[in-house]
Amino acid sequence: MLQAGGIQSFTVPLPLEEGELLGNPQIAWQAYGKPSDGKAVVVLHDLSHSHEALGTGPDAPYQPFGWGRELIGPGKALDPETTPVLVPNLLGSPFGSTSPLSVEPTSGRAWGVSLPPLTVLDMARGVSALLKALELNQVRALVGVGLGGVVALRLAALFPELTSSVVVIGAARALPEGLREKLGLTSQVLRMAPDNEDTPPLRERVPNRTLSRLRLDYLKLIYGREHLNATYPDNATAQAALEAEAASFADTFDPLSWSLLCSAYAGCDLTDTFAQIRARVLLLTGTTDVLAPAGRVRDTYHLLTASGVQARFVELQGPGDHGTLLSDAHRLRGPVQDFLRWR
Repeated sequence: MLQAGGIQSFTVPLPLEEGELLGNPQIAWQAYGKPSDGKAVVVLHDLSHSHEALGTGPDAPYQPFGWGRELIGPGKALDPETTPVLVPNLLGSPFGSTSPLSVEPTSGRAWGVSLPPLTVLDMARGVSALLKALELNQVRALVGVGLGGVVALRLAALFPELTSSVVVIGAARALPEGLREKLGLTSQVLRMAPDNEDTPPLRERVPNRTLSRLRLDYLKLIYGREHLNATYPDNATAQAALEAEAASFADTFDPLSWSLLCSAYAGCDLTDTFAQIRARVLLLTGTTDVLAPAGRVRDTYHLLTASGVQARFVELQGPGDHGTLLSDAHRLRGPVQDFLRWR
């Protein structure tokens, strides 16, 4: 089903929200179907996902690929035969787009800690630059999951004529305050960790114990007790599975990139941007999503409508943890397809 993919490089620096210029930025992407102006749906990934929504990778507990199999495909909410799909890799993600792993053009070495801070606005600008490079001046819809959901809303506010529809899965105007603080401290925790002393650059540590511990905490947020009880025969097996994925993540994901992405997510509050949105917005969340609690998403819906945005709010039935939102094609297909047909 993969139609095309690649890495789009830009010779013009990208202005960043903090005032710096990002030289020679690049955005990795994959397309399913044949995206064309006005017809493509842009799907934006979550915090630890890559742009390879239908891809396959090494047989390991942590898989940044293939997360969109219940969302994209024949008979799914987004069928590339009728709804071509473009999936960019967000700035800061270590799977091909500019990130701490990328080469800094002046020195010829990896950016590392020298990469300027990135924000959700910068990620939205990066996606916009990719769309222009691919000659997609308008798209049918923006669909975002978690972090990708807030990027989709920010992009719709930044360029109101870009799309008429935004679908947000598992995200609200901002993370809950406690999580914002927790994720916002990721960089500090990694810098102060004992296993970071007198060692090579972060990426060369296999595994990074502190990153593994942070990932384990995150997994316990996105997978609740009900899901773990239904998936594993006992608590010990569930704990072992989570620990294996956390260790695999620490062995795969660049710690500096994780820190950067967490900081961008934690620092984002979209409330003041809603008045610029002209697109219709569908908000989907689960009953037990800790990252996007139903009450918080409902409040986001009310803020959108108060700003003049046509919005819908749907609380998905079935498994409601953040990590399970994309696990059931049937419950996604109805709300998403009905919304895209809405005029």
